[in-house]
Amino acid sequence: MDRLSITTHLIAILTAFSAFTMPIALEVLNRVKSRYGSAYYMDSIEHIMGFKVHYLFRELIATLIALILFSIFVSSVNEQTLSNGWVLFFELLFALITSTLLVKEFLFIKTVFQATRSDNLVTNHLINKLTESDSKNSNHAQEVELLIQITCYNIENTTMFTDESIENRLFTIIEEAYENQTSLINDETIKNLLDGLAVALTSARKGANRRAYVSLQRNYAKHLFLFFDRKIKNYDVFEMYSGEFYEESIKELDSGHYWLMRADFLISVNLWDIQNPQTINFIDRIIRNLIDFAVREKPELVPEIIERYRNFIGFESCFCSDLHNLLTLFGSYNGDNYEEIKSLIKEHEEQITSDPEAYVGNFISLVNKSSHDALKSSTSIAQYEKITKAALEYKQEMITEIMKSKGAIASRNTAQYAIRALAKESLWGHMIKCFETFSPASSQASRLGFNILPCSLSSTIEQLGKTHGFSSIHSEELNCSYQRAVPILVMYALYCWRIQNPEKRLRDGVNKMIASLSLCEHTIKNIKKIQSTMHHVQYFAKSFDYSHTLCRHFNIIHEVKDFHKATILIFDEIEKYLAIQLKNIIATQPLSDDIKNRYMGSVAACPENTLTRIPLFDCVSLTSSKQDPIVFTMPTERRSVFLDNNDVHYSFNARSVIERIHNDMAIEQITKNGSPLETLKPSDYDENKILVITNKDWEAWAREKTRTDLNRINKYLVFTGTALGSYFTYDTKASLPLATLYSPTSKGKGSLHEHLRNAFEFDFRDENGKVEIQARAHVYY
Repeated sequence: MDRLSITTHLIAILTAFSAFTMPIALEVLNRVKSRYGSAYYMDSIEHIMGFKVHYLFRELIATLIALILFSIFVSSVNEQTLSNGWVLFFELLFALITSTLLVKEFLFIKTVFQATRSDNLVTNHLINKLTESDSKNSNHAQEVELLIQITCYNIENTTMFTDESIENRLFTIIEEAYENQTSLINDETIKNLLDGLAVALTSARKGANRRAYVSLQRNYAKHLFLFFDRKIKNYDVFEMYSGEFYEESIKELDSGHYWLMRADFLISVNLWDIQNPQTINFIDRIIRNLIDFAVREKPELVPEIIERYRNFIGFESCFCSDLHNLLTLFGSYNGDNYEEIKSLIKEHEEQITSDPEAYVGNFISLVNKSSHDALKSSTSIAQYEKITKAALEYKQEMITEIMKSKGAIASRNTAQYAIRALAKESLWGHMIKCFETFSPASSQASRLGFNILPCSLSSTIEQLGKTHGFSSIHSEELNCSYQRAVPILVMYALYCWRIQNPEKRLRDGVNKMIASLSLCEHTIKNIKKIQSTMHHVQYFAKSFDYSHTLCRHFNIIHEVKDFHKATILIFDEIEKYLAIQLKNIIATQPLSDDIKNRYMGSVAACPENTLTRIPLFDCVSLTSSKQDPIVFTMPTERRSVFLDNNDVHYSFNARSVIERIHNDMAIEQITKNGSPLETLKPSDYDENKILVITNKDWEAWAREKTRTDLNRINKYLVFTGTALGSYFTYDTKASLPLATLYSPTSKGKGSLHEHLRNAFEFDFRDENGKVEIQARAHVYY
């Protein structure tokens, strides 16, 4: 056994390490693994070490068995069979193998205890995996899951908050992904991180570190919005994450801390960072969901939500005013694009609401066109670079203004939605607080910034004519709720005057409010819509509950009756104002060119089947020389029929004009070119010939004819009071055109469909609230 002394020591070393150190290390590792609850934790440790733990166990046991068998074999043979030199060689070989295993064993133990002492080892490894060059081809679901589990555990069990925390490192990865277009990280990986960090919000809410939770929810919202703004730009995905964000928000209800529920996350988002209008829609949808929930469960949060939304917008957009700067942006004045600028300004609000992406595209095209014109006249490289830089900076600034316009429209609509939602539940006090948040009635100062909820009498009444794009399902219900709210909103507007003028009579305030009443949308449709709601508003205003609520809110109970009477008086005056405005609009609004064109098109319309309805006009000749026209005095119409935004669509049907002309021409052909009725024979007619005859003559001739003879004839009946005793045969193939139409651009033969409109002229005489119309038909025969 002397020559096996090395083998004996190797067996002892392997046995000692396997029996004592390995179980301890495994137990520690299992505890850490169970802490995070991830099956992937062991895999991460093995990736760090570079080998599998179960392979190490196999190698240890296999080496130990080999050493034991080797020692037994050497003991059973003599030196002649296996010399001492060979024994030493094998012992050295086993020693090398054992040393390798010991190194791996020490590495395992070291890694385990490093992982036990700090999460940095595993976290750094996982983050490096996410940012590897091949990460584009993988969403790293396991790595993300373990990172989130470590994050959640640390948030729940750590009272200190540092910028180097795992969640902040993950936010940095997300930020690099959307800021760097060449990022190696797969978008699906970022989505998984965002999903996981939403779970981390729950862990932070359970923990005792309020600062960590506030920071986490703000950072989460910021990077969620900007990632989708820059990378995804998909409304369907926005919808999904909007729902998830809402679910996380409402979990705060039982926690006593309402950071997400009151939209605190908007503090971290800058409007000028947003490039995609869909992101505004995404944020707006979240805010509306929060308002819906808050109205039901925590209505006192609604004013805070609206105020944070207002702060997010900041100031009114300057897009329309700054767009004129494009004329002089590149030095000298260039008025070539003035009409396009006017068009963009005119359609600004409508396009921003309906198709903001297209509007941004139109603006960029306009700037590119203007800069291209400027570049053509540049004389140096420095001037070229200056123009290019100015165009780029102008685009960025103005796109931010477009986003601000989009946000302003969306936020005002949502604020009005909040008022209606509160009114639906009769939460009048919270509704008043929404107005008081921005500019309290008792304040002497005028606050700068974006006013999300104007409280003037004009704005309150004008809202009766608006829908703000609410869904058809809820639109009627919300509008009815607003009608119930109008009395107390008018009282609040009156109170704003009263608190600044306590020495004056309340009637003075009523007079001043009525005198200042002005509607921005001065259309028949809008005024009629407001008028249609006023009887409901006046009915609700009869209740003393409104004046009691307002006066209790502001502690002016002594004026309950005065405010009630003043409000009734205001609504009476508003009704008179609306009636006067409607009358003035109908009397002074210019007649609509579009409606006049529609009327003229209807009068000059041609029947679809001319061969059946007006066969003599199936083919016409054309002339560019005018002759005496056929004059028709059309029925007089009310002036309001020809006004835009009338809330009523009038259908004009004047095709009888061309048919009357056709009948007159048919009678003339029968009289002048017709044949005696006695000569009419059914055998003279085929599919190309049409019999033109009066109804009286047809009845007299057809009495004694068989149905077979009658069915052979294609006929056109001219209805007259008396019989003419003759008929006319029109051959659709051989006959020359019987009628001539005036056409300023064509000659020869033509189709009635193509040229009838040019043959008519119209005069519209607008007098005394009526429109008299004269039609002149240049149809000659």
